[in-house]
Amino acid sequence: MKTITLYDGTCSLCKETKRMSEKLDWLNKVEWISLQEYEKSPNSFSFTNQDLRKELHIIVPNGNVKKGYYAVRRLLLHFPATSIASILLYIPFIDKIGNLLYHWVAKNRHKFLRKKCDDGSCSL
Repeated sequence: MKTITLYDGTCSLCKETKRMSEKLDWLNKVEWISLQEYEKSPNSFSFTNQDLRKELHIIVPNGNVKKGYYAVRRLLLHFPATSIASILLYIPFIDKIGNLLYHWVAKNRHKFLRKKCDDGSCSL
């Protein structure tokens, strides 16, 4: 079973993250599903629409759910090119900084993608 990654198919940052990650997924371990597609089908996990759009969600093969920084950290572990670097993200207390940074980027994503977010798709 693959790790399922739920991303916002209307968000430019999310789509760019998916595009870059697919290039790094040489072993084909990750399946990307847009939130819009996920919300249309019956699922064993129930997330609120707001939570899904607030941060990245992944469902790992054992059924655990990871969100935000923890999801990114776990995804990077799947990719051969980033797996060694991702181990550094598991050092104790690094998650405190990582969480702050993740939420700051998510909250300000419209600033990073100014030209691609004219339609409001980057707002939370």
